[in-house]
Amino acid sequence: MDLNQLNLRLNQKLNQFSRKINNFFSFVAYKLKNFKNLTVGEQVSFSGIGLGLILMLVSLVLFII
Repeated sequence: MDLNQLNLRLNQKLNQFSRKINNFFSFVAYKLKNFKNLTVGEQVSFSGIGLGLILMLVSLVLFII
């Protein structure tokens, strides 16, 4: 395998990973855009995940300071 083939395979894998990440964030953005139409369980879970992420960021900042 030469360097050009390796570079091509790496670019294909990175593009595939980029599409998966983009699809994930598009799904989350769509769900948050229609938050009022979600079931109560989905609303609670999205709120809990959001709160958890905020608390992790705060704890990371406090740990660094």
